[in-house]
Amino acid sequence: MYELLVLSLLMKFPLHAYLISKISNDTIGPWEQVSRGTLSTLLNKLEKAGLIQEADPATVPFPTERPSRTFEITNKGKDRFFELMMDTKKNVGNYQKIFHIKAIYLEFLSEEDQIYLVNHYIKYCQTAIEHIKSQQLEFDENPEQVKSIQGTSFYSAIKSLMRLNTEQWSLEKQWATHLKEQIMMSIKNEKRKDY
Repeated sequence: MYELLVLSLLMKFPLHAYLISKISNDTIGPWEQVSRGTLSTLLNKLEKAGLIQEADPATVPFPTERPSRTFEITNKGKDRFFELMMDTKKNVGNYQKIFHIKAIYLEFLSEEDQIYLVNHYIKYCQTAIEHIKSQQLEFDENPEQVKSIQGTSFYSAIKSLMRLNTEQWSLEKQWATHLKEQIMMSIKNEKRKDY
């Protein structure tokens, strides 16, 4: 996730290392933070792999008096960014957070790839909703199995968490559907301009 985040930030413009750190932590925070050591190690790794390179500090759109290394993405880094953006198979358990990062940087993908990713995420949300509903159905269809816990705070907590999770995933799905509609509208508007 951190590699995608750093490369995504550098797709916009060159940045000082401390700004990469600040923006990254603002994006994934407040509870998860990229430590200076982790970021420094990652930047060194990306630089050695030829995905990023040192850049002229004057090219950073945010002036600073603070001394800091400045990085920009390379063509090889752009290829890696695209690869990470289109990956829907790795880190499936953490994909919600990853997709939130991807959603910010969809503009760097073709419209076809944007639609593909958003459709995938809509299905991802629907899978989560269906999983929770199947658990609820199991409860409802097997009253004898849950009879001993019905009326307990344990049972109430499970049922309310299922409702909460269903509502949260439904909101995620609605947001992704709206995102898809925006992309489709943009495509439609571009086609109108071509005529």
